[in-house]
Amino acid sequence: MTVDDPQEANDSRVVERTRPVELPGGAAPLAAWLFVFLVVRLFAISGYNWDTAFLVSTTLGLDDGLRILFGSFMTGRLVVAPLLVVMLPLLVAAFLWSPSGRRPTVVLLAGLAISALLSLTMSFRAWWLLPITAAVFGALVLVRQLRLDSFPRRALTAAIERLGWILAAGMLLVALLTQTPWVPRERIETTNGTVTGYVLSIDPGYLNVLTEDHEFVIILSGDVLSRS
Repeated sequence: MTVDDPQEANDSRVVERTRPVELPGGAAPLAAWLFVFLVVRLFAISGYNWDTAFLVSTTLGLDDGLRILFGSFMTGRLVVAPLLVVMLPLLVAAFLWSPSGRRPTVVLLAGLAISALLSLTMSFRAWWLLPITAAVFGALVLVRQLRLDSFPRRALTAAIERLGWILAAGMLLVALLTQTPWVPRERIETTNGTVTGYVLSIDPGYLNVLTEDHEFVIILSGDVLSRS
């Protein structure tokens, strides 16, 4: 780099003025975030009905957190896909342009986002995801060419600095908008008819099921003829 190159000089000043990427950490903040995520998911799958959310909560155990977190993103693909289109370019931008963007956490999140995007693209033939993601990153590159004091440039810098909080907000958005439970939908044939819903738990003698209409029902195991 030479001092005579104004663009490279600008890039140097950006690096100096950019704060490290903020990633929410620590046991207490992480536990609080997971608690909020789980509560929001309970209300979302219950159709935001207080009594139904309470009944659903009785089926959960202390070891269900990871299953709910992972299952929520698998079932919420219609919300996850647009988020990936935005989050992946931001992660790559942080890796390229932030002094702390090469942190292992950022690299791992970027790798996870790439894997999820490719999986969604190939599984559902959603080929539009790749060019749109590339276009979003291209827009970020263009914004970075603007003057340092321009609003888009300052907004991009702020977004990279607060990337962890943006990711957390995006995950809560998935919890808020995804009303499908974290388990597969089943067709349950019983002696009293057919129930289509989600088996949240199986206890001795009965099944706890959430129907597609967000109703909580209990089915006796002896009444179940088949599940598919």
